[in-house]
Amino acid sequence: MIGTSAPGGERLARLAARVADGSWPAAALLAGAALALLGALVLPAAVVVLPLMLAGNVALVTLLALETGAAPALRCLLLTVLLLAPLLLLGAGPLGYVLLIAWLPALLAGLALRTWGSLSLGLLPLVALALGVLLLVDVSGLAAGQAQLRASLFDSLHRLDPTLPTAELDAALDLMMTLAGGLLALMLLAAWSGGLCLGRSLQARLRRPGAFAQEFRSLRFGRVYALLVLAALAAAAAWRLGAGGLAVELALVLAFPALLQGLAVLHAHTARSARWRRLPWLVYVLLALATPQVGSLLVLLGLVDNWADFRNRPLR
Repeated sequence: MIGTSAPGGERLARLAARVADGSWPAAALLAGAALALLGALVLPAAVVVLPLMLAGNVALVTLLALETGAAPALRCLLLTVLLLAPLLLLGAGPLGYVLLIAWLPALLAGLALRTWGSLSLGLLPLVALALGVLLLVDVSGLAAGQAQLRASLFDSLHRLDPTLPTAELDAALDLMMTLAGGLLALMLLAAWSGGLCLGRSLQARLRRPGAFAQEFRSLRFGRVYALLVLAALAAAAAWRLGAGGLAVELALVLAFPALLQGLAVLHAHTARSARWRRLPWLVYVLLALATPQVGSLLVLLGLVDNWADFRNRPLR
């Protein structure tokens, strides 16, 4: 997440310079990225590839906003729309939604980061957008009407492992559908946040190599936000799946920045101690394999850091 090999770093720097130019070549790159994201929708492994492609699109638009500002970034996005106009006119309906989901968060977060120069303040608009997605899904009842999707998921999981107990699989899918809005918002927030960090990292390669690593290690959301997360977690523990699981969904989304702060604490500690250089990568692997358990520990670490200030404590 923080470092890249030298040859790869040079290629990324060239890519960043082309996007930061904000002209037709940048628009062509953005159009290609948007088409790749649209194509990922139909891949068999879409559930894995789609978030990665979304993060890539967000990174490019974030870099554009960081380097050029609001008006030039909007002009470049307009050029990109012109390049994509034939597809839009031919009825590639999902493309418009793809652009909205990728471009709007990236533009808002990138401009916030450019204005305030704070990674945490750049991430907060993404949290607000994710909460908006969550409320939209819950209020519209989109998840409740997806009986066909639930049946498709059941068949796919059963084919992958026929030994799965039907009762347990039904219970797990019922929980997923109940929390569909929160899980969707969390997935989008993770992809948007990853894209924002990648875009900031690309800008650092152009302007000040190594600056993003320092910025990420100092990421902190503060005690006020930590208290908000603690209140959301308490509400989730009290109401659980009551009211359609809304309290749990809100806690999932609001706790994500605390998880990022926990990762920042981890990276800061390993940067100061030569003995634990590879620890973050082990944690990322464990996070992918046991997301609820490892994610909860990182959230706890991030919340406590707002009072314990682990990063300013002397090493032992």
